[in-house]
Parts: sequence; C-alpha cells; structure tokens
Amino acid sequence: MKIIDPAEHPVPFVHRTLLSGVAPRPIALVSTVDREGRHNLSPFSFFNAFGANPPVVVVSPSYRGKDGTPKHTFENIRDTGEFTISAISYAMVEQINLASAEYERGMDEFEKAGFTKLPPVAVTPPGVAESPFVMECRLMEHVDTGGKPGSGNLMIGEVLRFHIRESAFEGERIDPNRLDLVARMGYNWYCRASGDALFELPKPEHNGIGVDALPAHIRSSPILTGRDLARLGGIAFLPDAQAIRARWEKLLAEVFPGQTGPDQFDVEIRTGNPRRALTALMKDWKEYALAPEQIAPLLQRCAQAALDDGDPEFAWECALMSDPGIIAGF
Repeated sequence: MKIIDPAEHPVPFVHRTLLSGVAPRPIALVSTVDREGRHNLSPFSFFNAFGANPPVVVVSPSYRGKDGTPKHTFENIRDTGEFTISAISYAMVEQINLASAEYERGMDEFEKAGFTKLPPVAVTPPGVAESPFVMECRLMEHVDTGGKPGSGNLMIGEVLRFHIRESAFEGERIDPNRLDLVARMGYNWYCRASGDALFELPKPEHNGIGVDALPAHIRSSPILTGRDLARLGGIAFLPDAQAIRARWEKLLAEVFPGQTGPDQFDVEIRTGNPRRALTALMKDWKEYALAPEQIAPLLQRCAQAALDDGDPEFAWECALMSDPGIIAGF
C-alpha cells in the first residue's frame, strides 16, 4: 500500500489523487445570478446531499488552484444566498463539458452550452430544463475550509423545491435507469449510472451474526472473499452443523463413484450449478479417497458458487462442512 502525505506534494497532485479515489461523485450543474442579474452556470463534482429534514445539499466551489481567486459561483451564492442544482444525465455530458470552461464574469453559460432555462419558483436562478432532476436552494451557511488556493467553500443549502421529470418515475419511485445520470471519476473519466452499472442490494432485515462470529475455518478461508464472508455473516443465527452432517453422511452413503468425469466438478462450478458440483465432488471423494485438505477448498468453492447463485442456505451447508476436522469424520 502506497502512503502519501498531502503536505509533501503540490496542490495539483493532491487534487488529482483525491478525485481519483473519492469516486464516483455526483455532478451538480449549479446555476446562480450575480448582483447585476447576470446568469452563471457551472458544473461541480464537489457536491452531495446531507440531510432530509430539512433537505440539505452542499456544493463546494473551491478557490482556484493557480492564484487562489474565488469562482463566480461562490461569489454569486455568497452575495445572493440562492442557487439551483441540476442533475446531469448522459445526454447532457458534452454540454456540461463546454459549460466548465473559464468564461469571463457576466458570460451566460446557459447560452454557451446550449441549455434551456427552467423557470424557478422559490429562488431567482433558473434550473436547467434538460435535466431530469432540479433543486432550488437557499444558502444556510458558508464554511471556508482554508482560504488558500485549492481550498474548498462549503455552501450549505436548504432545498426549497424539487423539479422532477415525469418520465423519471416508475410508479411512485424514481428509477435510476430513467434518470440515466453520470458521475465524475478522476482525471478525464466519467461513469454512467444506468444499465449494467446498476445493481440492487437490499438492506438487512435483521442484525447478522457478523464476520467475527463465523467459524474459524470459514473466516480464514483462502477461497472465500470478504464479500463472501459478509454474505455468510448476514444470517440471524448459525445453522445446525450436526443436522447438516447427519444428512451429508446419508448422501455420501448413497453416492456411487465413477459416474462422472474428473472435470465434472469444475464444469458444474463454471456453469453455475453448485449442487451438481457437490454431487460430482462426492463421487470423486469416494472413488479417489480424497484427503480432507483436498476436499475443504472444493467445498468452499461450492459455497462461493451457491452465494453467487442466490442460495445462501446451501452455501452455509458447504461452508460448515468444509472444516477438515468434520470431513475427516465422514
């Protein structure tokens, strides 16, 4: 693991390092109006949500790294106390890239980037009509994190109004595929938050036993990953190892060796059939008198495949029975 002390490196290096590791980050197109009523629009990835009662978001227009001067967005929010945030969909990325240029004060980036102004309800700055999700915000507090080149300004805002495109909803819920948002990575990289990039992970319905409560032979497995151990540790209580062992002893007694090829176990694992892989293993187990140290990692591979197949009960059976001490007793 490479250790980096930010104090020993120039600000641009620290900036690139921070943005590469703290990713993906949502991107806000922040719209403001200066004291003369001139519009400004700029994208920021130093942005996120921090509460719901009241709804609070924070955007951080940093001081410029080259000379420490404040950005127009910061000055406008500081002077007027208002801003809007528009989420960025994949269809908007080229336009937001254009809007990120350092235009002179008073230049309207809505026009430069070809965006349409969405009339606000509770504030003066307009939103971006092309965005599927827009928030009107009022400044609650400004926190200056250093006042130096590259330092951030936390502009903490209360959301006064949401504007959400009708097509973003699937029933009563906002569908991430319908939003099709993009996020910022390090350097020139972005990512698209839709399609194969999305996955669901339901919150636990109970307190799991935890990784620390797993039997030692499972916890120290060279096969099972941290992800696997976390899924095993999500159960409410340990299964009955004695009952599983008794059933497996019966299964082994009924197995006739020699009916599968030597590669059958690997084929079944590769094709996502952990139960059939166990059957193949049991046949080899009897035919070739495999040692416990040979069988244990294969059972853990079965457990891993069962977890991937959405069969945690069978995964636990394989994981518990992978103890060499238990295997030796069969």
